[in-house]
Order: sequence, then structure tokens, then C-alpha cells
Amino acid sequence: MKAIATTLPALLALCLSLPALAGSDRINKNIEFQEEQPWAEQDYALPDYPQTPDWIEVKPDWLQQNRFFVDAKTLSVGGDGVVRFVSRVLTPSGVENLSAEGILCKDNQYKAYGFGDSINHRWIASMRPQWLAINSADKLRRELRELMCPSHSAPRDAAQAIASLRGAR
Repeated sequence: MKAIATTLPALLALCLSLPALAGSDRINKNIEFQEEQPWAEQDYALPDYPQTPDWIEVKPDWLQQNRFFVDAKTLSVGGDGVVRFVSRVLTPSGVENLSAEGILCKDNQYKAYGFGDSINHRWIASMRPQWLAINSADKLRRELRELMCPSHSAPRDAAQAIASLRGAR
């Protein structure tokens, strides 16, 4: 009861002073809140077809017969949080498939921007590129996201993603 008697006047004084402080320019002058903008993908142009790539091998599953690679020279991290790169799949018989892809780290999604024409050394743009979920059966993209996206967010730069890929060898 004694604590209430001493605390009540202090609380009353505080409550009475709040309206006076509310009109003051001293409160919240240093804080400016910005509305969170919806995510928007930045423009992306297909890179030059790899002439002298720097392939980093990625091993999503030791039972795979195909070999998987990412070209360190084309790896980039956009301001939109997308890690973009050229990937290469090499079959045991020597067939090579290239694709230009992006992984949206925070949303666990990927997009194929284009596919390599190894005869004419050019890109064929994807007709309807769209973001797709990386599902549990997609071992390669799951592994790439784990390696390149620390805590499932975009790496600070391409060098961090490349170092992570090289360290996983």
C-alpha cells in the first residue's frame, strides 16, 4: 500500500507531462521511418557466352553421375537480393548444358534467364522466365542456396558467395 502511495503521484505527473512533450520538436526528431516497399526484381541482361569460364564444381549429391559447376566470372549479387550465375551440367558422356540462373535467397526460389547453345556459342533467352520454388528434389539448387546464401539471405557480395563455393569443394 505504501508503494502505491509513493508511485501514484509520480505516474500522475508523468501522464500530465506527456501532452506537453507530444507537441515538442525534441521528440522523434532523429527517427524517420520509411514505408517498406514491395520487392521488385532489377533488370538483368544475359552475360556474354562463357569463353574462358572459371568453373567451380558443386557436389549436391555424391551419388550423382552428372557433374555440376558455377562460373565464378559470371556470379553476381544484385541489389534486389538475387544471386545470378551461369551453371553448367556435364554428363558422363560429355554432353554439356549451360543456363543463366538466379536464386532469390530469402524466398527459396530460382529463375532460369536463358539456356546455352553450345554449337553457336550464344544464349537462348527463356521464353517466360518466372520464379519457381526450390523443392526438395532439386538437389543442385538446394545446395547452391545453402552455399551462397548465408542464413538464407543474400551474400554481401559475389566474393563472399564464390569463397563459400570454393570452400565446399
